Amino acid sequence: MNDYMVEAAVIAQKVKGPVTLQWSREDDFAHDFYRPAGYHQYKGAIDKNGKLDAWQEHFITFTADGKKEVSGGGLTENIKLSTIAPNLRRATTMMPLMIPTGPWRAPGDCAQVFAQQGFLHELSTASGRDHVAFLLDAVNRGVPELKPKDAKINFSPARASAVIKLCAEKAGWGKKLPQGRGLGLAWCYSHAGHVAQAVELSVDAHKRITIHHIVVAADIGPVIDMAGAEAQAQGASIDGFSTAMGLNVTIEKGRIQQKNFNDYPMLRIAFSPRQVEAHFIQSDFPPTGMGEPALPAMAPATANALFAATGERVRIMPFRDLGFQV
Repeated sequence: MNDYMVEAAVIAQKVKGPVTLQWSREDDFAHDFYRPAGYHQYKGAIDKNGKLDAWQEHFITFTADGKKEVSGGGLTENIKLSTIAPNLRRATTMMPLMIPTGPWRAPGDCAQVFAQQGFLHELSTASGRDHVAFLLDAVNRGVPELKPKDAKINFSPARASAVIKLCAEKAGWGKKLPQGRGLGLAWCYSHAGHVAQAVELSVDAHKRITIHHIVVAADIGPVIDMAGAEAQAQGASIDGFSTAMGLNVTIEKGRIQQKNFNDYPMLRIAFSPRQVEAHFIQSDFPPTGMGEPALPAMAPATANALFAATGERVRIMPFRDLGFQV
């Protein structure tokens, strides 16, 4: 990912002197490494007790060499499907792609958690059960629990359960909300962090979204710099909401269509969520980072809240393509 360095070096060879190279914003938009898109097809089943019984997933992604997925385009284990679904089938189809791709915050997880957590919410809704109870049943399926002294960096059902419960408690899960207002929750195991996020929002007649409250509950091991960890949770939540709402890059005849931020509407300060509440479980497990894991669950938590508020199921990003706005 060094196009600009190579360009500067080539110019420097021609002029035989020092070179300062500055790309325009339009150049930067047009020549980049882009997060790969993807398409998920799901089938699922719940048993007679309303618990997750089967999961079938077909992920259509991209390949640059015909052998492996592009960067950020492979199936991930961010919600531990191999353990929460007793009957599991996952498959990948790769389509050729010449557009350069690269990692984007919480690579892989940033898009796949949205799809997978959204489908889990559809399954829990179909079961008629409370979503939090459904998730807790799912994460506690048959995985041996490791004690901190025995664990390296591994998924833990107890840690996942704890962040889901804490997030639900702090968000006031189950409280009665006025019409047009909804509360959604999602969780993920991302970059060795166990994180749950809840979003409370309202939607008006013009599909304008107002975020009232965001709760982040995380277990990333012992936290020393609490102010830094809180800032990461807040920033990642706002980043995740901004991305889910309005950010996409489209390509026509090999050319990037977006030229500047008027075409790529990042969330402005005036519309940024005012209350992002972060809570941390100070566990004895090995410490891990906070820069990645608080982003992936934000989009599905928002989508689940939109369903609770409007009854409309959100299955694509960005949400503005469905008419939602801030």
